[in-house]
Amino acid sequence: MTLRRDFVVGAVLIALAIAMIWGAQGFPRIRAMPYGPDLFPKIIAGGLIVSALGIILEGIRDIRSDRIDDSAGRDRITMLAALSFMGIVALVAGFALLLPVLGFHVAAALVLLCAVRIFGGNWVLAGIMALSAPVVLHYIFYSLMRVVLPWGVLAPYAW
Repeated sequence: MTLRRDFVVGAVLIALAIAMIWGAQGFPRIRAMPYGPDLFPKIIAGGLIVSALGIILEGIRDIRSDRIDDSAGRDRITMLAALSFMGIVALVAGFALLLPVLGFHVAAALVLLCAVRIFGGNWVLAGIMALSAPVVLHYIFYSLMRVVLPWGVLAPYAW
């Protein structure tokens, strides 16, 4: 049963990634740059494919090792996986709602703080991730890719 569920989730993620790659093909090219606006969706699609393959392989490993031997344990793990999935969906929706209001840096910090806590990280790790990841992402987008991220409430401090 786990293999079947993991295979379905993996197949859906791979289909989504292929749709993203196909959709990004139609983005207009910028002549002055060696890469276009289709680069970022393709990178995300590549990550989705790698994640999907990992989910499928994990399902195969679970079946082979028979790590979960009781039904109560399976039900508990299924419930935790469902809650984690709903948490991620809520975080993505929250990020989409908060981004125009708070800006990328604050919204990303809040979402990362919640994501690390949802997946079992402690407050110290969550704080480190929430403070460092937006700065690293800002550097990657602003300095390397020349993509301006919305500053939101931090606009007076933008450089």
